[in-house]
Amino acid sequence: MLAASVFFLTPRAALLAPMVIVPVAAFVVATRRVDRVRRILHLPPPPASRGRERVLLLAAIVLLLVVAAMQPVVRTRTGLRARTDAQVFVVLDTSRSMAAAPRPGAPSRLDQAKRVALSLGTRLHGVPLGVATFTDRVLPDLFPTSDTGAYDSAVDAVGIESPPPRDTNTVATTFDALTQTATEGFFAPSARRRAVVLVTDGESRPFDQATIADSLRSQHIALSVVRVGGSGDRVWDGDRAEANFRPDPAAARLNVARLAQAVGQAPGADAGAVAARAVGSGPTHIVGIEPRVRSLSPIFAVLALAALAVYLGAGALSKWLRDVTFAPRGWRRRGATT
Repeated sequence: MLAASVFFLTPRAALLAPMVIVPVAAFVVATRRVDRVRRILHLPPPPASRGRERVLLLAAIVLLLVVAAMQPVVRTRTGLRARTDAQVFVVLDTSRSMAAAPRPGAPSRLDQAKRVALSLGTRLHGVPLGVATFTDRVLPDLFPTSDTGAYDSAVDAVGIESPPPRDTNTVATTFDALTQTATEGFFAPSARRRAVVLVTDGESRPFDQATIADSLRSQHIALSVVRVGGSGDRVWDGDRAEANFRPDPAAARLNVARLAQAVGQAPGADAGAVAARAVGSGPTHIVGIEPRVRSLSPIFAVLALAALAVYLGAGALSKWLRDVTFAPRGWRRRGATT
């Protein structure tokens, strides 16, 4: 299903259309002056078609620029197809430690996590994706949708401790909260194939990985864990590192390894591949309408430039033909001496 319509964002620019008279009138006046000079000098008149062509080119250049200024756009509406038997939730760790970065101004751990989430949106095309934030609880920001624009916007909007954790602790995150994805209605009943991709720096309070694995397995949810961050990361206040943040990369790696092992994720497994394998393949259905808007102004601007190039090129060629004649011994300029 495809429907299209064309409209103008700035239709008032059409008031500039009468400007086409200016270059045409200037060309007519100049042509008359040239004709008078030709008659005085008894020169042969140029082909009539050449003058008409140049006038038409001038008019076309102005009209094309006017249409470009009106900003024409084409809007299409196509059926949005997606799986209804599979859903994936991308859970982003938003604890304070995710603000850490290797140096001031460098991408933070949360920035890295967002890049992972956006790449998953591209790789899992056709599978509804949801976004959730994670500290000592998991809260959905966006339930699984096939609208890639909504998904990307939800990922971009995720911020550190937004919302904040319920409890105040040196380490706010606890992986035990992941059981909520199985018990709090995160997935639609029609989605029989389910996956959760957790993107975290691995810092967590003590947790029971067996309970987490059993809870997810009972609801047929596959879990994939992606760790971001490095041992040299710090939370920066301007150019100074916060003194109360000290990363523990060894503990973070161990936490991620324990959780991954409990859910059966192979060491170093690609998160996108794990999620894709969990949801598999299946039929798609039309679940909505996807509108798209494309500007046509660049096309008319390029056509105007092309017409201008033809106009200038035709003028240059005409001058060259006037200045050059063909002789038996080759090309030579009029009046040139040998």
